[in-house]
Amino acid sequence: MKRTAKHIGLLGCLAAALILCLPWTLLGKNPQLDRVRRYVPETPVKEPDLDEWTFSADRVSGDHTSEYVEAFGNCTLALGDNQLRADFARYYQATGWVFLKGNVRAQWGGDFLQADEGEFDLNTMTGWLKNGRLFMAKPHVYVEAERVAKTVGDTYTFKNAKVTACDGEKPAWSVTSEEGEVQIDGRVKLYRSAFRIKDVPVFYWPYMSLPGRKARQSGFLPPSISSSDKLGMQVNLPYYWVISDEADATFYQNFMSRRGYMQGFEFRHSEDSATKGVWQVDALKDNIRAVSEADEWKDYRGDGMARPNRSRWWVRSKYDGWLGSTDLKVKLDLDVVSDQNYLRDFQKGPNGYDSVSQEFLDTFGRDIDKKDSATRTSVAYASRSWDRFGATGALTYVENLAFMNGNGRDQDNTTVQTLPELNLFGFQQQIPGTPLEVSADAKYDYFTRNMGDTGHRVRLTPEVKLPVKTDYVTFIPSLSGDLTSYDLTRREGYGNQTVVDDGGRTQYIDTNATKSGFQARNSWGAGFSAFSEMTRVFTLSDEVRPDPGLAGTSKWTRLKHSVVPRVEYGYTPTITGQDELPYFDRFDRIQGRNEVTYSLTNVLDRRRDTVVLSPGSGEEPQVSTVSDYLDFLLFRVEQSYDRKEATRNDELAVYKRRPYSDLMTEVVVKPENFIDLVSRVWFSPYKTSLTQNENYVRLHQDGLGEITLGYDYLVKIDEYKRYRDNTMSIVSLGAKWELNDTLTLNAKYRHDFNSERDLERTLGLSWAADCYIMHVSVTQKSSDTRFEIGFDLFNF
Repeated sequence: MKRTAKHIGLLGCLAAALILCLPWTLLGKNPQLDRVRRYVPETPVKEPDLDEWTFSADRVSGDHTSEYVEAFGNCTLALGDNQLRADFARYYQATGWVFLKGNVRAQWGGDFLQADEGEFDLNTMTGWLKNGRLFMAKPHVYVEAERVAKTVGDTYTFKNAKVTACDGEKPAWSVTSEEGEVQIDGRVKLYRSAFRIKDVPVFYWPYMSLPGRKARQSGFLPPSISSSDKLGMQVNLPYYWVISDEADATFYQNFMSRRGYMQGFEFRHSEDSATKGVWQVDALKDNIRAVSEADEWKDYRGDGMARPNRSRWWVRSKYDGWLGSTDLKVKLDLDVVSDQNYLRDFQKGPNGYDSVSQEFLDTFGRDIDKKDSATRTSVAYASRSWDRFGATGALTYVENLAFMNGNGRDQDNTTVQTLPELNLFGFQQQIPGTPLEVSADAKYDYFTRNMGDTGHRVRLTPEVKLPVKTDYVTFIPSLSGDLTSYDLTRREGYGNQTVVDDGGRTQYIDTNATKSGFQARNSWGAGFSAFSEMTRVFTLSDEVRPDPGLAGTSKWTRLKHSVVPRVEYGYTPTITGQDELPYFDRFDRIQGRNEVTYSLTNVLDRRRDTVVLSPGSGEEPQVSTVSDYLDFLLFRVEQSYDRKEATRNDELAVYKRRPYSDLMTEVVVKPENFIDLVSRVWFSPYKTSLTQNENYVRLHQDGLGEITLGYDYLVKIDEYKRYRDNTMSIVSLGAKWELNDTLTLNAKYRHDFNSERDLERTLGLSWAADCYIMHVSVTQKSSDTRFEIGFDLFNF
């Protein structure tokens, strides 16, 4: 009886041990009980299949005949990197459904989940959580909700939730929502939501979509908020629309308390590597009109123009592409505006002049006319090149703002339009069997305008060069021709036409002296360019030995001094009788030239050797010496002598002869990569004083910031060859100080000593937190005071 009881006791202990220590393996695709493996410590263990769930717990109850298996304490289900953990688990064998309760934690496809309780279908990888917290690592999104459901396709839906990308219990910003969903790419859709800052609601939105970490996703962008004397309180809310992989658009909802509502639109596309386009338009019904010049903003008065229009707009674009074949390249620059003050009124903001100008420069390398220019230029251009020849065609339209909105009659507009221009040119190439190099350009233009002469012009400009190179000097003489013919289609004189020459002087063309019909003008030019380069290398020290004890050591070992003297001469005879020719552009009046320019350039280039360590093939690191080079000093002097000016007899009683140009000196210093110094000075030998000065110093260091100091000085000049109507003396100071990893302080100051007034004072602060960047700035100019605030949400 005792042996029987003993045997029964042993069997009971064995059964208890099997139950308490029993791990289960459940198939994720079809986790039926007949596929469950029992792992017994005393027997060899077979590794589970890669597509099977492994289930373990402190205590398990249930068997083959049970509808479900229950586990208690440290319950874990694992399949690769996916894991489910809880205090209690109930697994339904027929359906593969598992119920979890108590400290539920899950790692699912890189996402992390916590909840009080939840249910999951191991076959479809779907389920739900109660009072759950979800963290999606890929888009860095936190979701806290009463109920979180995981649907097919790695999408989560939730109710009564808080969504944020910020860490911590009290996030810097969050969005509370009654309903929503998070997709695998991080896109968050929220319904009946409120945006909160530190749990304080800021605004309510019936629907909100936060983009994920895909490169391009549709949705509202962070608003731009500002306030200025000129525009009032301003809120610009952009909406970004992904049209396709090659195209997108942005709608700008721009609200201004003083001016009204402006609607902006931008369309961008890039079908292939050779095609890209940006098309933009803005329009508003302005609440403010300037019926007379006295009603204009204070800085706009004095130009003789008013702005009575309320309908205001700006259309601009740039496009690079091809037509029919990638060999036929086309470009388009479009820039038309409603009035002369539009671009000065709307300079700032995401669709203001400053942003548009910078975007065009960064994307296309081409800028647009200045914001205070009285004309806007639009050009359509096509080109085709071969090995030795090329052809271009262009249509150019110039919008003259002085003849808009009643400021001038359209029939009095003398602005020249070039419709079209055709250009055939031969690249510079050597004539076979000779040392001569030849190039040529043939250009046809048709000029039209509302008032004034219109007609055709053909201009041929061939050029021949004879390069001569020796060990000491390179000498390149040249001879060119200019054969120009005109055929007017309309002859209309209207008195003097005002033009400004290259020297800044105003000239007057008598349009009544122009002759009708066909005319021709022939001219020629000659000159040469001669230069040489002398170099010498100085040894400053021995080369650095690749010794591990010298790791990180660097010093200058070589110094190269280059001297480049250069002389250039150009001659063009003075042509009489040009007053009878029509005037369309500066090529219609050839100025005689007899001028030589000479310069001397010095460059110092240093070589620096540094000992560096790099991982070797064994335990010992590899030691090597790395050299880098830097042109740390450039010094150049340049001056010209004008023989034509030296023999001039015109207006000697008013303007004395001054054949020598200003002596220009240029210094560029860069001893290290964090220092830039540039100074250019123009000194007049006749005034014995400076006439122009440009200075620029920049100190910059990553992690610390930068300081820039600039000074520009221009003297009022009235000479025979040049004219400048005022004196300018402007100092500019800029600074960026990275206070720490999150705060950056920016400042800019510009002052005009001539007028004794500040041109600009700007102070800005950027705060980069873990999940957002906030920008705040105040700008004060003589014409306006502006306050701006904006922010970007990280991870969205």
